[in-house]
Amino acid sequence: MLTAAALAAATPQPCRAALPRGPLVPAPLVLWTSCGSFQLAPDGRVSRLPRHWLAKHGSGTGRRYGAHLDIRRTRSGRFLLLLKSRLVWRSSGLYPGDGGAVAFGPHAFAFASYRHGVYLTDLHGAERLVARGRGLYPYSFTSSRDLIVTGTHTIALISPSGAILRRFHYRPRNGYGFDEQTNTLYYVTPAGRLAAAQGTHVELERSLPQIDGMLSVARPKLLVFAGAHSITAARRDGTVIATAHWRSPHLNSDAGVAVSVDGSAFAFRLSDAHPGARSSTATIYLLRAGATRAQPIYRHRLGPSGCAVGAGFGWHGSSLLYSSSDETLAVFDTRTDTTTNLTVLASRIPHRSPGERALADWRSDFRR
Repeated sequence: MLTAAALAAATPQPCRAALPRGPLVPAPLVLWTSCGSFQLAPDGRVSRLPRHWLAKHGSGTGRRYGAHLDIRRTRSGRFLLLLKSRLVWRSSGLYPGDGGAVAFGPHAFAFASYRHGVYLTDLHGAERLVARGRGLYPYSFTSSRDLIVTGTHTIALISPSGAILRRFHYRPRNGYGFDEQTNTLYYVTPAGRLAAAQGTHVELERSLPQIDGMLSVARPKLLVFAGAHSITAARRDGTVIATAHWRSPHLNSDAGVAVSVDGSAFAFRLSDAHPGARSSTATIYLLRAGATRAQPIYRHRLGPSGCAVGAGFGWHGSSLLYSSSDETLAVFDTRTDTTTNLTVLASRIPHRSPGERALADWRSDFRR
């Protein structure tokens, strides 16, 4: 019969496995698994990071306001806001079966009820119905505590008292975007003009009659329109600086558009993958400012697709980190057109579950 010490020695401890050595990379990367966090240095050396490093240096909730608050829903449908497990606000009503569309503002909280509309509270009193109707969602707050509520064709700006300050009509195929740094709401009018609204004041910019795709706000001072068959980048006044098109009905842009820090390059992925596909192909493209055609920089086959497909990008200078749902991990140097594959390294980082692969991000993307 094995003694306790012998049994412990015989039990595998995967998290204590020897660390692999990785390839050279342009800047430090952080990788994490169920065993904790690790750092890949530019020289390829892998080291363990302190316990709970990811929790301390991560982005947290990512919210501009109310980042310290946790939100909970009871079985009966009541909203609860907690601060370090202490209740700070609870909804007076019950909202069973409603979606999770919420928004936090400066000393404010809003949520949507599909059957009724959007409710608002200052966190001191009960919630009030400030926008009545179905298909309405709290989108964001301005620094003046005004609430932006979006609908199918209109956007409403609502004051903290619940008064509607102004309605904006937008073209649904282009959507809208809000820049929190400048408190500016961007949208395309039904007539095709780019509009920039600060509070109730609206500036009409260039006409964009042929621009397809949903609008998103990007830095530095750019807008990106991602369509079913096109990617367009423009300045905030509507001046187009780069565009790419594709014709195949089988290709989808399934990873969004990643804008480099200096705004000179745009990365996106086209693939013919779909949920349940047994085999498919993905191609990474780079679109540079001033260009009308994107250049392919990497192509790979995807294995069987589960219920979701996609990928993520992260820029560090001219280097692009690529992470795919099929567990492909790579770094592209867009200046030298070289690729460093990290997929094997990700499989060798200590982990507990069979088949587990490390996730990764640039060290510079974490809080110091």
